[in-house]
Amino acid sequence: MFALTILLSAFFPANAQTGEQQPAPSPSPAATASPFSPEDSTELIVIKAPKPSYPLEAANKGVQGKVWIHLLISETGDVESADIISGDPDLARAVQEAMKKWKFKPYIRNGKPVKVNTKMPFDFAFKNKITDATVPPDSSANASPSPAVAAGISGEGPTRNFQKLRVSSGVAQGLKLHDVMPIYPLEARLAHIQGDVILQATIGKDGLIHNLKAVTGHPILIEAAKGAVEQWRYRPYVLEGNPVEVETTIKIQFHM
Repeated sequence: MFALTILLSAFFPANAQTGEQQPAPSPSPAATASPFSPEDSTELIVIKAPKPSYPLEAANKGVQGKVWIHLLISETGDVESADIISGDPDLARAVQEAMKKWKFKPYIRNGKPVKVNTKMPFDFAFKNKITDATVPPDSSANASPSPAVAAGISGEGPTRNFQKLRVSSGVAQGLKLHDVMPIYPLEARLAHIQGDVILQATIGKDGLIHNLKAVTGHPILIEAAKGAVEQWRYRPYVLEGNPVEVETTIKIQFHM
């Protein structure tokens, strides 16, 4: 699976996973920018995307996680610069070098190609740690928003701003579509370190994890937990027909 997520900020405001012995990463799903005219581009389209290799040391250690890269894309669709925003250093460098070779279809604004700034997430996870849920399409509490709504783009008629809600871990679990199981760090096993990790997270309107913070847990276990959880994806929580951000807590258990 190789699906692309692009969050635009193209000189105008706007706002990845398989493998066992040799896992290969892939990016997560996306939001689009609002068009200004019928001829204008509504999304970045990638036409060449060499995959980064899973760094050997990270793979041997069982390191998983999400990397964020900032790209500056030229008028011709070439990547002018790729800067690391966040993520495990080894994973981030692998993604950075691969994305420098990516090629996009020129982005059109007002009939002309323009430079584009974009930030892009890329997920690293092991195939045997991934589970994708199947949710009935008529699940009213879990209905996915349109791309415009997910991107925060206003359409016709008034929209309501809902205060961020707090939901139980059970409710959040019922919305989960993509799960990555943490890997018990070998270092922790050898040192007989075990226990629970409690994380606090925001599930965004896009169904992605945001603002992931540790509440309690051993540092070694926290890093392993966060590396998996930050890749989880959910069906957005819908309130009165509108997707809203929700806060929740997540417990990861490490027991030998």
